Amino acid sequence: MRLITAAVLPCALALALAGCATTGGEDGPSAARGRLLAEAQCGTCHAVTGEAQPGQAPSFSSLAARYRAHSLRARLTEIDETGHFNMPPLKMGDADVEDIAAWLDSLPLP
Repeated sequence: MRLITAAVLPCALALALAGCATTGGEDGPSAARGRLLAEAQCGTCHAVTGEAQPGQAPSFSSLAARYRAHSLRARLTEIDETGHFNMPPLKMGDADVEDIAAWLDSLPLP
């Protein structure tokens, strides 16, 4: 019995702590800054809320579904440095890219 308890207790503790961890979410300060940056820097072409209009750049909800975690940050960094299609380089910097990525990570998947 003691062996089972010794093996199960660390796993149960790890699962309990994992349930307490957050990624910031919409209410996190990084995600909140990311949404404001997206509205200011990208909202002219990309739909920040809702769906994109025909002929418009993809909405952020569709981008959130397409890119997640590392690939999202790498893509945002690339766009920030070199631009993309009709987008000029944004030159926001690493902290702003992280904030936008945090906001996109917080969006629900469709």
